[in-house]
Amino acid sequence: MSKRPTAALATLVLLALAAQTPRAFAGVGDAYVTSDASNQVRMYIGNTGNYVNVFTNSVNANGQLGIHFGASNNRVLVGSFGGGVDEFDATTGAWIKTYNPAGGTQWAGLYAPTGGVYIGSWTTADVREYDASTGAFIRVVCPVTGPADMRIVGNKLYIADYLGQTVKIVHAVSGAPMGGFSVPALARPNDIVLLNGEILVSCMPNVVLRYDAITFIPLGGFNSPGWVNPHGIEISPHDGNIYVVEGGAGQVHVFAPVTFTELNPAWLTPAPGDKVVDIEFRPAGGPTPTRTPSWGSVKRRYR
Repeated sequence: MSKRPTAALATLVLLALAAQTPRAFAGVGDAYVTSDASNQVRMYIGNTGNYVNVFTNSVNANGQLGIHFGASNNRVLVGSFGGGVDEFDATTGAWIKTYNPAGGTQWAGLYAPTGGVYIGSWTTADVREYDASTGAFIRVVCPVTGPADMRIVGNKLYIADYLGQTVKIVHAVSGAPMGGFSVPALARPNDIVLLNGEILVSCMPNVVLRYDAITFIPLGGFNSPGWVNPHGIEISPHDGNIYVVEGGAGQVHVFAPVTFTELNPAWLTPAPGDKVVDIEFRPAGGPTPTRTPSWGSVKRRYR
C-alpha cells in the first residue's frame, strides 16, 4: 500500500494547522481594544464582539490609552501614560516607530489633515504635531491643560481636556479656538464622539455626558449601573450603536443611539479579564490581505 498521504488527508492536515494558528491579519471593521494594565491591543470581530487574538503589544510605551487608525495609510497609533506613542502596521501589527518616547503622558495620537501626527502631551500641556515619516517635532498646535483623547471632524479638532475638565474645539489645521465648554465639577473627560447633532463625552467617574454640538447646551447623560472608569467611546460602523469602554469591569457596553438605553453590558466575548481603555473599529482605508479563516474563526464570527 502506498505510504503517500491521500489528497483528503493532506487537506485535513492543512485545516488542522490553520485552526491552530491565530488569525494574523486585521480586517476592516474589526474592533481593537487597548489595555493600560497588560499593554496588549486585543482584536475582536467587529459585528459580534467575539475575541480573535492579541493584535500587538506595546514596544516602548507603557500603559496603553487611546488608539486611532489612519484613514488611508494602513497605520495605527497607540497613546500611553509613558514611553511615547507607538505606531504599528494596521494589517500585521508590526511596530514601525515610537513618537516622543521621553514625553510623559501622551494619551492619544491622530493622523492630521496636515499630513503629520497630532499628539496630546501632559508634560508640555499642549497638542503637538510630529512628522509622520521621521517622527520629528514640527510645532505646537494649541495649548491644552491635560489632553486625553481627541477626534477630528471636518475642520475641527475636538480635545477632551482631562485635567482642565473641559472640551476644547480648535481649527484642525491652524489650532485657532473654535469653541468649547466645561463639564460638571468632579467630571474628568476621557473621550469624545459626535452623533446626531450632539457631542458625547465619556467622563470619569461614571457617565457619558451629552451636549448640543452647536450651542454646547447640556442635554443630559447616560451610564450603566456600577460604572467606575468609562473611557473610550465609539460609534460602530456595523449597527450605529454607541460603544463605551468601562475599565473597572473590563468590558464594552453598548447603547442605542437615539434613546441611549443600554443594549448590552458585556459585548466582549469572552471578557478579557483585564483593565481596558479605548476601542476603535478599523476603517476601510489601506490594504487588506486575503486570508483563509480557520473553522474556529468561522464559528466565533457567527456564534
